[in-house]
This record gives sequence, structure tokens and C-alpha cells, in this order.
Amino acid sequence: MKSKWKSLLVTSLVILAPIIYGVSVYDQLPARMVTHWGFNNQPNGWMAKPLVVFGLPILMLLIHLVAVGATYHADAKGRPAPRMERVIAWICPVITIVAYTITIRYGLGEAVDIRLWTVIMVAAILIFIGNYLPTVPPESAGNSGFHPGKPNSQSDLRSTGYCLVLFGVLTLLSLFFPSIVTVIVLVLFIISLLSLMLISYRKSAK
Repeated sequence: MKSKWKSLLVTSLVILAPIIYGVSVYDQLPARMVTHWGFNNQPNGWMAKPLVVFGLPILMLLIHLVAVGATYHADAKGRPAPRMERVIAWICPVITIVAYTITIRYGLGEAVDIRLWTVIMVAAILIFIGNYLPTVPPESAGNSGFHPGKPNSQSDLRSTGYCLVLFGVLTLLSLFFPSIVTVIVLVLFIISLLSLMLISYRKSAK
């Protein structure tokens, strides 16, 4: 358990570390910074500079603590899933570093392909989680947030894992097509995931 808390400390520090970059260029950033873009790379959301430089990493840290805390809770109940726990532990740190760097660089006036980096991040997360999801005990998956619903067999987890990997790959391939294709792929992914959730609930209800 000691190694888990050490991992939590390291990953939390990684999430907060980008603040150093933001502070180093603070005076060069505009008072209001773009924090959200459409699929056409056009800005459609802004935040005050202090909220971006300091607030975004802190928000990601809170999300990180909740996500990792759920995996630790499952482990404490005797349902460990060490490989998936490591994946979950590094999702928020990686997202924070990439998203924060992109936001700061855009604020500095540099050209950044937002769609490219966003799609790569989303696809990577889907593929990694999908790859390791079948290693999670079914009872742990339902209680820790690894799986939407309460899967009652390893086959439920495998099906969800295949779905994540498939749509992760399709999301990457959508980069070679207009942005609307990416939107369609993600909508189909949500529909597929909801369908798997419904099937899982129906199985557990029998």
C-alpha cells in the first residue's frame, strides 16, 4: 500500500508541475485565454488567465484524486487490478501536461492543431483502458468506475474493452477525414457504450 501512496504523490506532483511553465510566461499571456475549441479548431470558450494558469491543474488534481481513490477503494475491498490502476493513475497527469501546454502555447500566439492533439489523447486513453479492462475483476469494475454498470462476467469486460480499442483506432483514423467524421465516430462510441451498459444491467437483473 505504501507504494500506492508514493505513486499518488508522484502523479499529483506531475499534474501540478506545469504551473511552473505557466508562471514563467505569465506576463506574456493575455488577460483572457482560450480554453475550449470546436472541432474546426475555432475558439469557443475563454477563462481568466489566473484560472487557466493555476486553476486548471488544481481542477485536474481533484479529478485525479477521485479517480485514483476509487481504484484504491476497490483494492482495499480485496479486488485489486494493479495494471488498470497504473493506467488510471497516469491518465490525468498525461492529459494535464498535454492540455496545459497546448493552452499556454496557444495563449502565446503559437499555431497549435487542437483537433490533432485532442484526438490523439482521446484515442490513446480509449486504447489503453480497453487493453487493460479485461484484467479487472468483474466485481471490482462495477464498484470502482472501471466499467459502466455492474458486469457479472469477464466477457462483459472483454466486450467493453474491444469496444474501447476499436473506437480508439477509429478515432485516430478520423484524423484523415473532415472533422465531422470525428464527431460521428465519438457519437457512435457513446451509443455503443450505452448499449453495452444496458446489456450488462439486464444480465445482472436476471
